[in-house]
Amino acid sequence: MSSVDARFALGRGEFRLDAEFAAPGRGVTALFGQSGSGKTTLLRCIAGLERAPGGLLRVNGEIWQDESGFLPSHKRPLGYVFQDARLFPHLTVRRNLEFGWRRTPPAQRQVAFERAVAWMGLEKLLPREPQHLSGGEKQRVAIARALLTGPQLLIMDEPLAALDAAAKAEILPYLDRLHEELAIPVFYVSHAVEEVIRLADHVLLMDGGRVAA
Repeated sequence: MSSVDARFALGRGEFRLDAEFAAPGRGVTALFGQSGSGKTTLLRCIAGLERAPGGLLRVNGEIWQDESGFLPSHKRPLGYVFQDARLFPHLTVRRNLEFGWRRTPPAQRQVAFERAVAWMGLEKLLPREPQHLSGGEKQRVAIARALLTGPQLLIMDEPLAALDAAAKAEILPYLDRLHEELAIPVFYVSHAVEEVIRLADHVLLMDGGRVAA
């Protein structure tokens, strides 16, 4: 059975991450816990942005880190969606989406360009520039752009945290669709219980740098 298996130990000042878990290789795994519980640090270890010596990360049978090797972040086939969309301001929506898609070899593409556009409801937005988009629209573009890089794992670090209630209500149906149709594992960080209940198949409860449940 496909899965994501991880073990990380990392000390930094007074904070220590000591987390071990196995998560399904498909569907949404939510990382949930109070601020400072280690959610973002754990995500950074998964993404290769933090190096935990002696750690382990295996994604659906492929070793990204173990005692003998460490795959750098830029070589890990993952997509990362941040709180802020981080779109290229000088590029249209279409060109933002094409940026990663054209750099991904055809054999490694997980989602067709037209499908990602349809999933996120971006058809009418393709000619626009980011400054003419709402917050929810920008995040939909950021999610589609991450999908078009051909990720084997998608990380979403509080993607709705910067949005108001109306924008969250607008984007959640698109995340529902992604949840139902995407065939790769998704790690989703949120402080919002309602998001976790709605989207998650599996929950890692973080407390004091550990997976508490």
